[in-house]
Amino acid sequence: MFDPLEELGTIDTALETLLGAPVSVGSAREAAALIRTLETCNRRLRALQLQVQAEVDASGVYAADGHPSAKVMTRHCARLSPGSAAARERGTRMARALPEVGAALERGTLGIDYFDLVGRVWSNTRVRDHMVEAQSWFLRIAARLAYRDFETEVRTWERLADADGAEPANSRNHENRDARLTQDPVDLGWQWSGGCGAMQGSQIDEIHERYLSAERLADWEKARAEHGDDATAAHLPRTEAQRRADALWQIFQDASANPASACPEIVHNIVWDAATMEELARRFGGQQPRPLDPTTSVCRTLDGVALDPSEAFASVLVDKLRRVVVDAAGVVIDLGRARRFTGGARLAVQISDSHCPWPGCEVPTSVCEIDHSVDHARGGETHPHNGGPFCGRHNRHKQKGFAVWRDPSGVWHTYRPDGSEV
Repeated sequence: MFDPLEELGTIDTALETLLGAPVSVGSAREAAALIRTLETCNRRLRALQLQVQAEVDASGVYAADGHPSAKVMTRHCARLSPGSAAARERGTRMARALPEVGAALERGTLGIDYFDLVGRVWSNTRVRDHMVEAQSWFLRIAARLAYRDFETEVRTWERLADADGAEPANSRNHENRDARLTQDPVDLGWQWSGGCGAMQGSQIDEIHERYLSAERLADWEKARAEHGDDATAAHLPRTEAQRRADALWQIFQDASANPASACPEIVHNIVWDAATMEELARRFGGQQPRPLDPTTSVCRTLDGVALDPSEAFASVLVDKLRRVVVDAAGVVIDLGRARRFTGGARLAVQISDSHCPWPGCEVPTSVCEIDHSVDHARGGETHPHNGGPFCGRHNRHKQKGFAVWRDPSGVWHTYRPDGSEV
């Protein structure tokens, strides 16, 4: 008779052997392979945990020890926090409702964090029926996107699939917008608080990010002036939190010094897919709304911040913004005019990605350098398909023998000097 405890004992013995031996990695390729293999094992063990949880729940054996539910028994036996126990129970039920997603976790092809995010969306009962049909889409984008981008896509899908969800909520956010400074009467320090809608918030964030980038550059200049090429982040005179506060202070300083313009003009780009743009035009023309396809609809800033389509479309019509419409392959097919319209080719490359495409890098597109994927000196064309928004560090890394290429589906591939893929 199959004994799962005996089989798990075999795994435990193997782990004892592995943990008792020194771990040695001779190259980045070996390190990457070891990390991936361990993570695959971790994912499959997580799937087994969910199977055990489901069996304990179905059999009712938890009651024999006086536990009111399988969740409580698991929380006690595994010494979990209430949040972790709830997440495990949610994952168990979600895996049963979305078998393709559960099977991907069992195979080890879907990351645990990705799985848990889908579980949190599944908690929204208004979108559960839609999720059954969208399972393949979730797995497809999970296979090619970093977690931050995956979260943006999935949350955008949830917002569009939820008939009672984000659009009314965003209207409330805008209606209830507020900002205030409160002084502590004891130490006389000040605290900021407030909130606003998606469109207004994305523009505030973009302006603040520009100023924050200038503060970072100033700190690096000081560090390099003192330490030369040996300067590291530890030599920077301010923390990132201090730079954020100083960037906001500088915005107010500039507004005070330039009351007519408030701050240096910044063009705010809104990236659309053609179908969503056309549908919003229909709606504003008085026609009956049709549902947007949550798996293909795009309405975001250049750096990937999701926007509410209705609010964004209204802003495109009246504000000093630039609309950017892309087709299904991400190719720019329409650029609206802005007061300063230069570098269309550069902008077309920026739109292709919300951050540096180097594996694991999340530097926003707006502060990246735009360069050839295949160097111009090696025959690379000056064309959006051969361009990418690389951060300064990884743009220089390409000169060390690494090769970067974007395939026809838009997925980036990075290769080491020995030809192996990162």
